[in-house]
Parts: sequence; C-alpha cells; structure tokens
Amino acid sequence: MRVAAVYYDGRNAKAHPVTLCLEGDKLLLQGKDVVRRDALAGLDIQPPLGSTPRVVLFADGARCEVADNRGFAELFPGTDSRVAALENSWRWSGLALLLVLATAGAGYLWGLPYAAQNLAERIPAELAAGLDREVLADLDGKVLQPSGLNQDRRRGLEAKLAALVLPDPAVRPAGLEFRASAELGANAFALPGGSVVVLDALVELAEDDAEIVAVLLHELGHVAGRHALRQMLQASAVGLAMAWYLGDFSNLLAAAPALVLEARYSREFERDADNFAAETLRANGLSAGRLADMLLKLETARQSRLDGKFGAGLDYLSSHPNSEERIQRLRSQ
Repeated sequence: MRVAAVYYDGRNAKAHPVTLCLEGDKLLLQGKDVVRRDALAGLDIQPPLGSTPRVVLFADGARCEVADNRGFAELFPGTDSRVAALENSWRWSGLALLLVLATAGAGYLWGLPYAAQNLAERIPAELAAGLDREVLADLDGKVLQPSGLNQDRRRGLEAKLAALVLPDPAVRPAGLEFRASAELGANAFALPGGSVVVLDALVELAEDDAEIVAVLLHELGHVAGRHALRQMLQASAVGLAMAWYLGDFSNLLAAAPALVLEARYSREFERDADNFAAETLRANGLSAGRLADMLLKLETARQSRLDGKFGAGLDYLSSHPNSEERIQRLRSQ
C-alpha cells in the first residue's frame, strides 16, 4: 500500500509531495523531485499526538509528515504508543480529568493551608513587623483615622492586657494600635505581623473593660496561631508561591492591606482563637461568657448598620462570623 505524505529535505523549507511504501525492511519514498530508500531500523517514527500529522525523521535531518493517520498506522503497524491509545479514549481522558480536578481540589483544601502554615512560621519577626507597618501606612487616611481616645484610656487598656496571665508568656501582641473608622465601625483585628488594631467604636460599645479585654484576647489567639498571616498567604496564592520558592515577598507586601480587610477567618481559626480567649479569661478569674456578651453587642450593632443608611459596612462580625453555636459554646466554658 502507498500513503501520501509531504517531504522536507532538512536543507530548505520547500515541501515535496511524495508517497510512502514498504520494500521489505526499507521505506521507499517517491516524488517528482526525490526518491530515497532508507532502512526502517534507521528511522525515527514519532509517536502520535492527537490528530496532528504523523512524523518520520531521517538520519540526515530530513523529515516526512503524513496527514493520513489511519493509513500511517496500516503502513507502520505497532507504532501507536499506549499513551496515544489512552489519549484517544474518552473513558481514560475523563478519568484523567477527574484525577486532575481531585488533585487541584486537594491542593486547595489541604496543600495550600499546609504551605501557608509552614511559611508563616518561617517568616522572620522583622519582616512580619514590616508587613504591619505597610498595612497601617496604606490604611491610615483611607479607612482609618486617628483615635479619639486619650492617652490615659489607651494606656489603661494596654496595662490591663499586659497584666493578664497568658497560656504562653511568649505570646504578646506586637503592639496595640488605636484608630477610629466610620467605615469599619466597631472593630478590632490582628495584623499579619502580630499587631492588634482597636477601633474607638468597639471601646465605646463595650459595657466595661472586661468585654474589651475579651475581644483583645480573641485577637491575641489569632496572633498566637499566626492566623492573619496564614490567611493572607492563602488568599494570595501567587504571592505564596513567590515567597515559598524565591523568597520574594514583594507581592505579599503589595496585596497585604486589601487582604487584611477582606479576610474571612475559617471556623477552625475562630474556634482556636475563642478557645485561647476562654482559657486565658478563666486563668485570670474572668468568665468566658464576657466574650459571648460582647459578641451579642456586636451582632446588635451589625444589625443596626444593616438597617441604616450606611449598609452592612465592614464591622467586626464581617471578618469574624458569628453563630448561636459559637456563643453557646463560650457560655458553657
């Protein structure tokens, strides 16, 4: 049998229409301007790639392309690889697609958090502090304004937090940053480097300092677990990859302010931070219910914002999702 092909001599780009056939253990190539016979053992028959033309490479650099895949398979039986057979099978292609999707899903659900946790533990304290300065510098004047609390009030809250006995004495906030914000409402949040931002509206909402301290301890639980940093790393997969493989943190620095405001802590992070706060409150003769009390006040304030002209806003519970189960768990501790 003969199969139509296109021949290139390897010296110029001119295409030569030819036919191919077998003569014993040799391949006969014939065309208007070319005739050659080559031993089959000296040919490099490329494996199939989808529906693209099959390719025969000659020892002198010439090549031949055959668009008739069926004819090529009949001319050179046994040259189709197992991989090609799998590629042409809808069943195996579907299974391969499911495997890719399952691998990607597993990477997102478990691989990405694992990588973020390991990288967060390796980031030096100096770099983490730089992240906090970067975030505050970007937020100040945009969504954050100077605090209206006087120095005595600020120092009083700092002293009450510093006087507490903590489960791990090494766990302390990098610093308390007092700010005001009409956009964020009653809020407090941990920054990636361990600083905790406290907004005036949160202080004003609390019935007493014990409720404020309970919220600060919850945020300190996020600091202890490096939750803000891990959340930021997970939210910026590109930045995580650059930091992990190249040690380049520039992408994270650029994205940090937006990622801090848009962070949504996972149930696991919230449970860990709640447990940290509850354990510390009990160790200092306070009830874990003080945090639950403050959460109820924050929920009431949130509903007021939802019903008001300012809309939902970005209050405390927008990044620390509340639930009846969470409050009940705190009250039972």
